[in-house]
Amino acid sequence: MNKNKVAVIGYGCAAAECIKALRENSYSGEIHVFSDSRWPIYNPMLTTYYISGKINFHQLFPYGEDNKFCRDYNVSLHADSPVINLDAEKKAVTNKAGLEYNYEQCLISSGASPLLPPIDGINSDKVYVLRTPDDAVRLKQALDKKPEKAVVIGASLVGIKITELLHNTGMEVCLVDSADRIFPLFAHSECSKIITDRLIKSGVIVDTGLELTRIEDCPEAIRAYFNNNESRDADLLIICTGIRPNTQFINPAQVEINQGIPVNEHMMTNIPSLYAAGDVAEGKNLLTQTSQVISLWVNARYQGRTAGRNMSGIPATLPGNIPHNITHFMGMDFISIGDICDYDNMEKLSNGNKYMQLFWKNKLLTGANFIDFHSESGIIKNAIIKGLISNRPTSNTALPLAQNLLIENILTKLERE
Repeated sequence: MNKNKVAVIGYGCAAAECIKALRENSYSGEIHVFSDSRWPIYNPMLTTYYISGKINFHQLFPYGEDNKFCRDYNVSLHADSPVINLDAEKKAVTNKAGLEYNYEQCLISSGASPLLPPIDGINSDKVYVLRTPDDAVRLKQALDKKPEKAVVIGASLVGIKITELLHNTGMEVCLVDSADRIFPLFAHSECSKIITDRLIKSGVIVDTGLELTRIEDCPEAIRAYFNNNESRDADLLIICTGIRPNTQFINPAQVEINQGIPVNEHMMTNIPSLYAAGDVAEGKNLLTQTSQVISLWVNARYQGRTAGRNMSGIPATLPGNIPHNITHFMGMDFISIGDICDYDNMEKLSNGNKYMQLFWKNKLLTGANFIDFHSESGIIKNAIIKGLISNRPTSNTALPLAQNLLIENILTKLERE
């Protein structure tokens, strides 16, 4: 293994954890990292905290600045020069600078980019996204000019954080989504209504069921048009309609691609020498048993480390994960765990401003929504995982009882509806 050459496409959390696992398991060969960014490894979810002044700019980089990470782990970094072609059959990558590197093993950890609607006016200077440090600096500079109105397109986890950020500056903020409610994939309709009501009470304008159709630059504003033939004027328009895995350099005739790149429990693609991890990889959703991109920082860590161990010759597996989203905004905490869409029984619980919904499928706890519950979410996630790993024919009758015992202390404190 020490004579092998490793290529890592992308320079994020999954890449870092793969590299650490390689070196910690006695791999001493070459590691070449190809990045589409000029920045060290950053956490996209920290960008709103930087803009709001809660953290300093250097805190965007959890693995350190000045590429100290590469020096510590003996990595050759090709920064700001993304891979434009991956030939999985020749085991070669070519980057924007024209360098062709032949590898023995390769990790694709190229992450994801903001998904922008293909509409007129999308390239306006008054349109913003938020993913990279450059995006954060650009939006921060715009806010320094004291704009008065903003429209946020997309009631996603990022969109809601940006809405909070802009609202706290005193701006008039309109949050728009094409779905019929906030967080349609993560929040049950009843939970979503509670969140929406609290946003409106705080002064945020919420419009759902509206699709952005075109954008027009005006002398003093930017105008957003929607599918109901109405429009809104604003100083800033921020697009938060999701992300798309970066797979444009991959030949689909060689490497299997769905929404992302499907991997097995070893993080291996359909090509034995090629691995994938992070926001570009489709691992297994343990609840649905389907292949899915689960865009979580902790999931990228686990996937990267699993890939690195296997690439170093140490067998390792990651059976999969379950969706688990946590965000704090507008004075409330929202947590979503597991599957809240496919269920045959639902239980609602409340205690003052706190709210919880538990979702059951075939007598097993499979999902939950929380508003302003902090410590209880860990217990619920443990109950879901416990059910998944213990779901054997001999234990089916005992399992619901075990789950009930895990959450009994929570339920007894609450009023059931």
